Amino acid sequence: MQIKSKPSVILLMLDSGLEEIAKKISESENEKRELAKRLRFNSGKIEYPETLEKSLFYPVGKVSISCKVAAVDSGIIGEELHGFDFLLLRAAGVIFEYRASKVISHTYFPSAIPNTQYDVRSGLDSYEVIWHKSLFRLKSELSCASKLIAQHSPDYLLLDGSIAPLLSDRPPEESEIRPLYNETVEEYRKLYQAAWEKNCTLLGVIKDSRSRRFIEIVSKHTQGNGFANTNDTNFLFFMLNEGERTCAFSYAAEPQRHQIIKELGQWGERILAFYLKPVKDDRPLRVEFLSGQRGFDEIASFVHSLSCLHKSYAYPPVLIEADLRAALDGRQFEQAYGSLFSRLGRSPALMRLRRNARPFR
Repeated sequence: MQIKSKPSVILLMLDSGLEEIAKKISESENEKRELAKRLRFNSGKIEYPETLEKSLFYPVGKVSISCKVAAVDSGIIGEELHGFDFLLLRAAGVIFEYRASKVISHTYFPSAIPNTQYDVRSGLDSYEVIWHKSLFRLKSELSCASKLIAQHSPDYLLLDGSIAPLLSDRPPEESEIRPLYNETVEEYRKLYQAAWEKNCTLLGVIKDSRSRRFIEIVSKHTQGNGFANTNDTNFLFFMLNEGERTCAFSYAAEPQRHQIIKELGQWGERILAFYLKPVKDDRPLRVEFLSGQRGFDEIASFVHSLSCLHKSYAYPPVLIEADLRAALDGRQFEQAYGSLFSRLGRSPALMRLRRNARPFR
């Protein structure tokens, strides 16, 4: 005989579990808040050799923007099929011309609706599928950015994400995807060179960073439990006030020995970062840039002035526009899939995986 639980009993059990979770989250946030207060109080009294400035945080002022600002983003969609992995991608660039902080003109690169790129690979394992998707996107996005700089010479170019490869994007030497990774690293170098030669300040704006680099720096010189189970932006939400940034610091503690950064050659040691909190009710942004182009305060004021327009969503409008231009949706994939189907018919290679073709739920 099967005994059915009453809905009220099930809800009570759920509420009890959620109550415990809420308590733990509240305690953790209080620890971070108290530790953040101590760090602010002791700022300037403790030396942090790993940083490039004396204080842990600095005020950031707003400035009037009168220059050419570009952004590049990409949209990607795809599916693992029975015989191959099928990817669709669109890389889009946007250029805003600002005068007195108002957009007076805009241009799209290479066009308002860029052509869709396609890529297929077969025989990849589950890890290689992830690397393939990420590297195909990165390589196309970086190439678009380099060409945009060469053709339009913006004063700033913003990327949605890091200006360096991530460790999670690096396949092992023996992987079939490794050549694509090497090509992508070369695209990073080309982009740095293009930006440097054109005097274009290259910025990576990471809206949802999970890095722990800042935490690693301050935790070496500070006692407290608030650093456990957190990342930079989670902690800095409590430490930074609206219109403040952290000190600048190098991307890696030892760039010449870092598994990824050392592959960028001379450019690896020039990659710096700081965190910025443009508005009170949103998380800090991580901003990455190349040293030697503009000063820390100049870059921070520029990004702050672009990003503080909405009280609860701090992000540069030019990047938002690039994201919208690059976006792809499921209908576009279905159209491409249908076009392949019309050419190949009921080919076994086009069969969808069982998890994507269930006749029941």
